[in-house]
Amino acid sequence: MRYIQVVFAFMIVIPALLISMVVAIFPSFVMRLIGLKKAADAWMFLNAVNISKVILFSLGTKVETHNKHLIPPKGSPVCFVANHQSAVDIPVTVGFLNIWAGFITKAELKKIPIVSSWIKAVHCVYIDRKSPRSAIEAIFKGVDNIRGGIPMFIFPEGTRSKNGKVGEFKTGSLKLATRAKAIIVPISISGTRESFEDKKGIGIQKIVLTVSEPIDTSVMNETELKELPTTVFNAITAPLLLNSSN
Repeated sequence: MRYIQVVFAFMIVIPALLISMVVAIFPSFVMRLIGLKKAADAWMFLNAVNISKVILFSLGTKVETHNKHLIPPKGSPVCFVANHQSAVDIPVTVGFLNIWAGFITKAELKKIPIVSSWIKAVHCVYIDRKSPRSAIEAIFKGVDNIRGGIPMFIFPEGTRSKNGKVGEFKTGSLKLATRAKAIIVPISISGTRESFEDKKGIGIQKIVLTVSEPIDTSVMNETELKELPTTVFNAITAPLLLNSSN
């Protein structure tokens, strides 16, 4: 019983991803060739939102969002920062917070067909966790994206939490945001691990996404920048503690 809904989800999601090559990625590629970059991004975004919602629907989830109005307007220099619980953290934020951003993505995903095409289309930045040089290059590419009007999205823990608790932020994980003088938007994610990796039987799993007050790094002094990891950590964990007590 534990895996029935997950298997059902794969039976829906895999064909949807295959279809997306024809419906989303190929048309977007053609649009870019003829210079319609904005139209290509808009088309990819629309399809990404729809596919994300299909994924979450197939897993039997109910998604609740709070404070979406705090997300800065399109074109702002933004870096979204969130805790990392599950493989579905990305589709749930894309589908239900309408976030269109490049993610810092592990290099191993280059080898996965279709997924790698989507990663390229949404301006993600690859990182080889074993290479310090790769981490530096990823920061520079991410900074260029933000300065070019493309928001970035990072999970500062570096990996998924297996117990639901927010782990320590990796050293230098917020440099991408501070070097780009970006507005950090803290996002708290709860319930995604229980909807996929720790799925138990068939039933509706509630996922809660909470956006906290944005933090403008461009106006911070040296002391505030040193305290930034703690500030962001507290902004992310506070809603999670509130959700767990309810």
